[in-house]
Amino acid sequence: MELFLIRHGETESNKQKRYQGWTESPLSMKGARQAEKVGFFLAGQGIERLYCSDLKRAVNTARVIGAGSGLKPVATSLLREINFGQWEGLTFDEIEATWGEEISLWLDDPFRRSPPGGETLVEVCTRMQTFLEQLAGNVTDGQRIAVVSHGGSIRALLYQVLNLSPTSYWDLKIDNASISLIHKEGARLKIVYYNRIHHLEAGEVKEEIFNSDK
Repeated sequence: MELFLIRHGETESNKQKRYQGWTESPLSMKGARQAEKVGFFLAGQGIERLYCSDLKRAVNTARVIGAGSGLKPVATSLLREINFGQWEGLTFDEIEATWGEEISLWLDDPFRRSPPGGETLVEVCTRMQTFLEQLAGNVTDGQRIAVVSHGGSIRALLYQVLNLSPTSYWDLKIDNASISLIHKEGARLKIVYYNRIHHLEAGEVKEEIFNSDK
């Protein structure tokens, strides 16, 4: 199985550097164009199935991608972004002004701590692993699958595949409309590349390449 992980296009909240989480925010004009470019690239990759988070920014990105490949996206809450609870809709500076100690502790250990009313990264990792397990039971070897999700949740899945230490989680950068590719053969998972954006910026290839098996 080839699994293309796509972060949704830029949103208005992304432009303002606000924590979105489960709160809805529309795609910006740039984000809509990014979705089109992803769709154009994936149209040539032989995608057979398309899944997405049920949050609108992911659904709308997936619909554009699906139009280029003749696929209708299947939405699931398992692919949602981290739930940031009371921090949603706020910038880092706004959060720090009210929850200075709490956000510092969360950044130091997001796997065991959560934003007030939100999720820990352990919970996000569990959601993403559940999706992957369900997907593996419904596809055949060699199928190519596209998944539109969010920066935090894609990072959580890659973190698990790479078997990284908790302190390395923040080192994985996932840009808007970037593509990460996972190859699955039997029980083995290999990250072919992550955060690839050459389809967005002509003449520039920005990606991280791994050759790690799990």
